[in-house]
Amino acid sequence: MDKRSVLVPHDFTAVADNAVSYAIKLAKSIRANVDLLHVIKDKKERAKAESKFQSIISNISEKPQDVDINYHIKTGSIYTDIADTAAGLKSTLIIMGTHGPKGMQKLFGSFALKVITSTHVPFLIVQEEFTGIDMSKIVVPIDESQESLQIEQVATGLAEILKSEVHVVSEKKIDSNLKLKVAVHSGLITKQLKAKNIPYQTKILDKKKGYAQDIVRYTTGIGANLIAFAYHSDRLIPQLDTFAQSLITNKDGVPVLVLNSKEAGNYFF
Repeated sequence: MDKRSVLVPHDFTAVADNAVSYAIKLAKSIRANVDLLHVIKDKKERAKAESKFQSIISNISEKPQDVDINYHIKTGSIYTDIADTAAGLKSTLIIMGTHGPKGMQKLFGSFALKVITSTHVPFLIVQEEFTGIDMSKIVVPIDESQESLQIEQVATGLAEILKSEVHVVSEKKIDSNLKLKVAVHSGLITKQLKAKNIPYQTKILDKKKGYAQDIVRYTTGIGANLIAFAYHSDRLIPQLDTFAQSLITNKDGVPVLVLNSKEAGNYFF
């Protein structure tokens, strides 16, 4: 069987370099190769991009022997070429860097969401200052929607490979109907976790500062280093989804794995 592919869009910035380091370490654990992608506007930029990629790869100090690192240069738009390249490579995961809550947060958050909604491949968003890849605990937020359940396949697949403990969290509900729906969804996910012998915990979060911030607070409180959730906004403009944007650019720098539930397909974990 061909090895998995982890795709890393690279704009030749420090935050993209951090995403590459993260991808290399993760690729060894999930038995994958790393594919770097840079999208250019004009073919005249190709030679310069090739030179930069060659320099990046040659300067990687800790490259596992069983992880191949390849690069790809596409002429076009990031809003289509990332998705097209991931489809062509049958990528298991796309890892992308973000500058976090400072500076260009709103612009980059909207950029990330727009790219995420262009593909069925899960996105793992890494912030610039984050250096670890400990996935011994994965936090999985759900809600009353059917779409939120679609993260189960990705989260359990990753947890099974990495021997992670999964924490299924939900927001405290007052309405009895919503409370019942969330309880049913939590039961469905934990049933799958139990069937695969994956250790898990469930937690209903008290409302403090908003669901996104409460999720991050819980995550850091238990020492987890990954939040995995399904993106399923009904908004016509993804940039206006403050919940997803707040998670992606959280102030604590916790990596976030996002699945576009509207395009969800089959994965290779």
